[in-house]
Amino acid sequence: MKSFPLKIGLLIACLASGSIRALALDGVILIANPSVAADSLSADELRSIYTAKTMYWDDGRRIIIVILPDRTDTALQQASGMDASQFRTFWLRLAFSGRGAQPQKADDGAALVALVASTKGAIGLAPADASLLGVKKIRIE
Repeated sequence: MKSFPLKIGLLIACLASGSIRALALDGVILIANPSVAADSLSADELRSIYTAKTMYWDDGRRIIIVILPDRTDTALQQASGMDASQFRTFWLRLAFSGRGAQPQKADDGAALVALVASTKGAIGLAPADASLLGVKKIRIE
């Protein structure tokens, strides 16, 4: 009998942690090139992309991550589970080992949106105030 309340408590904690992770990306919008078929990603799928566990979209196209250094560091940390320094080091190691390519960098929100719009398979965390011309918004569930 004591295990039932424990199981309910664990279930609620799991559900709450999933909601918190999705809400942690407030202030940014997940965008993608229109060639990306996905309209939504779970928080776990997003983390898998940002930690190179998933490197290709379902159609086989390579995922290109575009980042905006400094301005979206908090959202990047929530998406990847790494702070900005750890994220850079992680991707540098992948690139130097030949197992991945470093994320592309943009100088500002407009440049990030333009780069995602012009790069097939690209995904990025754009500031909430950015114009989304030429990209599609991806829901995080």
